[in-house]
Amino acid sequence: MKSTAGTWKPPARKEIVALPDRIGPAISRQKISSLTEDYYLYILEELEPSMSAAQLLTQYRRDLAQALTFEASPLSDSQISETLNQSISYLEKDLAIIDWNAALVYDRDYEDTVRVLELLNVELLEARFIDQTLDKQVTTYAGLLFKPAKWPIPLRTPYRRVLQELTEWRIESTVLSERVTNALKLIGDLYLSRIHSAAAAKLHLPDWEKMIGEKLQILDELYERVDDRVRTAQSQTLEVIIVALIVIELLLAVFRHN
Repeated sequence: MKSTAGTWKPPARKEIVALPDRIGPAISRQKISSLTEDYYLYILEELEPSMSAAQLLTQYRRDLAQALTFEASPLSDSQISETLNQSISYLEKDLAIIDWNAALVYDRDYEDTVRVLELLNVELLEARFIDQTLDKQVTTYAGLLFKPAKWPIPLRTPYRRVLQELTEWRIESTVLSERVTNALKLIGDLYLSRIHSAAAAKLHLPDWEKMIGEKLQILDELYERVDDRVRTAQSQTLEVIIVALIVIELLLAVFRHN
């Protein structure tokens, strides 16, 4: 359940809209994406009466699943199990239950867990943006292959702008995808690593990365095909020029003898 109702805009977006006015000269291709990614957190620092993570999961199993899915109607046992299948605990009285749209953190020292979940949602948003951008570029440049080839002017590269744009998009998308994948390095912290892995699985980040990789490969193939078309057209043009020069040379030789 992504929040789309009403006209409410989160404070973060207001800050983003205002940012280009301050750093405009440093930005190229200035554009703010309409994509948003909401994620809800339930933070429980203490419980009264005090209980362990295992007790909380056992006693309030149905209520926890209901809260994480935002469902008013009772959930089935299978759905409850699916919602709570990423439950991670390190100490006796800490617990993180991670679902695709919300998470519950039961811990006095919850800040690091919240930061990991926040960064993961940034990764998801960036992955969605890259995927959307690549979709548009693949559609745009694939259309070029269905158009008749332009007859090139000698010493001029047709589709030069297209090839340059394709190169830029390939590099930019690859670099951004790499940054998304390596945005968070958790070395030596087993608990946070487990949180990261569980949340990445719930948010389907590996699937997004796979789709992005496939579309980058399509862009590579499009670049090669457009480049082949350019080289073929240039070769044909040069052949025509060579034939024309030979004919002119023959005609000049005939006129000299006459």
